[in-house]
Amino acid sequence: MSESIKKNRVSDRKLGDEWEDWDGTSATESTESSARLFMGLVVLAVAVLIGAVGLFIWLISPRLSQYGPLWPKLLAFAFWAFAAVMIVWIILFSWSAITKRPLTRLIAVPRLINRLLSLVVGLGKILGVSTDRLTNSFLKVHNLFVTAVPTLIPADRLLVLMPRCLTRENNARLRQLRDRHGFKMAVCDGGAAARKSIRETRPKLVLAIACERDLISGFREVNPFVPVIGIPNQRPEGPCKNTCIDLTHLEETVARCLGDPPDDRLDKRIENC
Repeated sequence: MSESIKKNRVSDRKLGDEWEDWDGTSATESTESSARLFMGLVVLAVAVLIGAVGLFIWLISPRLSQYGPLWPKLLAFAFWAFAAVMIVWIILFSWSAITKRPLTRLIAVPRLINRLLSLVVGLGKILGVSTDRLTNSFLKVHNLFVTAVPTLIPADRLLVLMPRCLTRENNARLRQLRDRHGFKMAVCDGGAAARKSIRETRPKLVLAIACERDLISGFREVNPFVPVIGIPNQRPEGPCKNTCIDLTHLEETVARCLGDPPDDRLDKRIENC
């Protein structure tokens, strides 16, 4: 181990040590990514999906023809209809993401997005793309669809889930935001605690703060039932210790969801990462 890594190693840790591929240094690799990374893999994933379905139909068509000439034709028609729907969907999805003006939230069908996300993550691993970077890129696209079409949420139906590893300053500022806007807030140390908070509060919208790997796990489980906005934290000292977030962006998101005016004193009152 080099001298620089020895100096950067954190010796007083309990949380975060189980992170895969983390060498124990505070200088962690940035997971910040643009939306283009996810969108590029989405297009590839849809092409792979259409190709796989087409290959499957081509392979079984000779056997189906034994039951009559109509079956292969019906199957071919179903395939071309499926392909047309997927192509139109990916065009609308990509256009909405590029222009940042989604026509409707229905383009981001939760269960379809979940299935597609699993395929995209699998392709990313094959291509050597970090899952954390891919998740960061995905959240930029998904959050756009959730927040771009105005739907005002009552303050008591908005739940903000925050990790216990946030800095003391960020923790205090978040509580100030809660007192100002009146939303529900819960500190969660894992998926079980997050699910319990959701069951108890029955929110219409969840705003989750966590690392990318926790966000993607919770997103797949919750998003089909409750819309989720994911905000990745920043980890200047490594995972699970003194993490922080851009609180300016957070309040802007909360204010947009609740229809509250932004705080003119925001920059003076809130310290970001």
